[in-house]
This record gives sequence, C-alpha cells and structure tokens, in this order.
Amino acid sequence: MRAQDNLLLPINIESKRLFGGAFLCPSGGDDLDRLKGKRIMVWTFMGNTRMYQALRKYGDRISQIGLFSFKVRATGEIYETGAAISDMLTYINMWPHIKWLLTVANDGTNSIFKTLRDNTNGAQDKSLSELIRIMQKYPWCDGIDIDLEKGDGYSTHEASTQMFRNIYNKVKVYDSSKLMNICLLGMTSVNGSVGGENWCVYADLNDYCDTASIMSYGIAWAGSAPGPVSPRSWLEGIYNYASQVMDTSKVFLGMPAYGWNWQIYDDPANLGKSYRGTSNTYYAAQNWLKGLYNFTDDAPQQPFIPIVGYWDDNNKVPWALLQVYAYMEGRDAVSYEYPQMSGTYNGRHYLTAYSKQQSTDFDNIVIDRDASGYASASGIVSVENGIATLGDEGAVSYTFTIDTAGIYDVAVRLCYPFWDKNGVYVNIFQYIPDDQLNILRFDTMTDEWLDDCFFLRRLKSCASNGATFQIAS
Repeated sequence: MRAQDNLLLPINIESKRLFGGAFLCPSGGDDLDRLKGKRIMVWTFMGNTRMYQALRKYGDRISQIGLFSFKVRATGEIYETGAAISDMLTYINMWPHIKWLLTVANDGTNSIFKTLRDNTNGAQDKSLSELIRIMQKYPWCDGIDIDLEKGDGYSTHEASTQMFRNIYNKVKVYDSSKLMNICLLGMTSVNGSVGGENWCVYADLNDYCDTASIMSYGIAWAGSAPGPVSPRSWLEGIYNYASQVMDTSKVFLGMPAYGWNWQIYDDPANLGKSYRGTSNTYYAAQNWLKGLYNFTDDAPQQPFIPIVGYWDDNNKVPWALLQVYAYMEGRDAVSYEYPQMSGTYNGRHYLTAYSKQQSTDFDNIVIDRDASGYASASGIVSVENGIATLGDEGAVSYTFTIDTAGIYDVAVRLCYPFWDKNGVYVNIFQYIPDDQLNILRFDTMTDEWLDDCFFLRRLKSCASNGATFQIAS
C-alpha cells in the first residue's frame, strides 16, 4: 500500500491505533526512500504480540509514540490501564530517538469531555495536576498526548480551545522542554465535522500544541454502509484546510491501518450485535481471504468459496466480497430502457432512473401546517420558506388541538442534508388540565418511516385534548 502517494502536503504521516500498517513497514529500498523527510506517529493501542514484534523490527522508522496507557475520569482523575509502562521500557531504551508521549484518553465519552471542558466540580483543575503527577512519575517521557474525543458543537469551541490552552500552558510551566500532542477530528472547514464535533477549530488550536494528529479516518464505520474508511475527496479536503490554517510542520495526517468486515446476511440484532461491521487488521482480512476465518466457527468447516477482490484506484482501497462468484455494477446490465440511465459518480458506475420520485399522500387531514407556525424554539433554529433548520442543540415545538377522540397519525417531514452519527428526536407532550389528571389523553401506538422523508407516529386519543409536538437535534 503506497499511502504516501496520496499526500498533498510535505508533512507527517500518522498511523492511528496499531502497529503494522503496510506503509509503516516497507520491505524495499524504494519504500524507504518514500519515507525520507517524513515522520510517523503510532500508538500502543493493541498491546498484543504483533505490536511488540512490529515495534522491535521497525522502531527505527518511527518518530513519535503515544503510550496508550492512561485514561481520565469525569472527576479529572487519571489512572493507568492498557499496555503496561513496564512492558514498554525495553523498547523505550532500545529506540532513544523516538519521542515517547504519555497518552491520556477519555475513550470518546461525551460526559467526560464536558466535565473537563466546563471544569465541573473542579474536574479540569484536577486533570491538570494529574498530568504533572504522571510526568513526574515517568520523568523520562518526552511529554503528553491528549486524546479527548466526542466533544460538542461549534457553540462550545471557545471553551474547548480554552481547555487545551490551559493544558498546554500547564505543561510548559512545569517543563518547557516537554512536548504536547493533541488529537484532532477530521475537519474540512470550520463547522466541517461529519460527526457534529464542531468544537474543533484548527486555527484556534494551532498555538496550543507542539504536534497535532488529525484523525482523518472513520467515514466508514461499524454502523455505516460499506465504503472507504478514508475517502479520497474527504482526505483532500482535510489536507487543504489544515494547510491553510495550521503550521504544517506540526501536523500528522492519519492513515487507517485497519479495515471493516460488514455482514449483510442477517439483521445485526438477530446476531446479538449492534452494528453490521467488525473491525479487522490487515492480517485478519488476509485470514478471511485465505479461509482461516469462516462464518461457521469451524463447526462444521465451511468449504472454500471464491471471493471477488478489486482495487478502488480512486480511493486507493482494496475490496473483497466473500462467498461471491462474480461482481457486476449497474452499467453491466444487458439492456435497460428510459428512464433508466447509466453514469459514474465518485468513481462508481451506477444505473438509476432520475425521473422517478417517491410520493407520499395523506387523506382526511385534520391539521396541516408548515414549520413557520411554531410555538417555541431553543438552541440554534432558523425558519425560512416554511422549513425549520435545526443547528447545535436545536429544538422547535408546535401545538395542536384534537376535538374528537380517535386514532390519529402525526406525520412529520424530515430532510437530512447528509447521513452521520447524529440523531433527530421526536416527542409529543400532552396538555392535561389540573382537574383531569386521571384521564389518559394520548397513547403512542406505533412509529414508522414511510419513505426517506416522512416520519409517522400513530396516536390514540381517548378524549379531545391539546398537545405539543417537539422535534430536536
């Protein structure tokens, strides 16, 4: 895998989470030449035999390592877990050229990020003193690495930046020679996070780190549709944005040293799982292709069935379709008629029909209104041309009154500009006079998606009543 070929900036390469990425372990002179002038950072995340083997064999080409051995609690307390520091001392002494950083992470827990950011009950103050404590405990360390993830939206960016400023200043006051690396979300602009973590503003954070590791991976994940972990267009957007607002000599750009195995033969809930995807190292993926792994857990052994493998040259990603004899795209259809047409989008060939649109109709409408007639709103909300757009923590409420008891459908048209890990929440609150609190008014019977736009909630009304309908991001 020639990951360096895709780099648009003369800056560093980051391999998040595990040792053993192909670009990290070149086998020939040409590959070594490509690494000249570049730096590589990795983490001791896996803690397995393969990690130690890779570190022992390839440590000469690694510049910086985050010792993934520390976690922070919501109280600000830092405790040790993961790969033991004592197990790393051999390699720390073996490779003195490597910058060894103590990584402190919150495991992507939003509540911890919030308490540290807002200094709830002194949590941030406690964490600052704890950082000094662990550097004093391991005085040979070259500094710290802050991996705080799952922050909030843009409205919190100033407080989030202040938190990193406080950490940076605390470290430098303790020892100006100590380094600080920060892990940043993949952003293509201000407010450009695909997951809603718009607290992260590159330009604001540039002055409060010695190096910054941009986590430019994770577009495809366990709960997404199959696709590249780091699509090329997204990577280019991150590179371009970072180069405009940050000191590029500080920046490590993330390259995913892992992949995903998505199963589609059954609903994940039937298999006791939350998502279809399971993460794989390159070696695990290779074992699937060789038949060392199978879908029956060797009881009985599954016969070897062909695979279809291909190389996505646009995104520089290998694919493998297990138990597939042949693979076709839309353009491979023997014949098709108008309005069907063939085309190409993002390097993929498709067959579609542009002139057909989904249409949903409702009969016997009792109440009909657009988004402009709201009763109240909070957070970031804008309403224009009868459409309400919800921003950070946005919520909008609408009131209605039903005069006759019966079963009613409440349909709400929701439009997503893109799919991400955020959610839209729909609630109905009933108005009950104080002298009628013993009367059941509304009972939610079913929820249903009619198509890509309409969400339907069916209610049973036992009497005439007023209610408030709320939609929140």
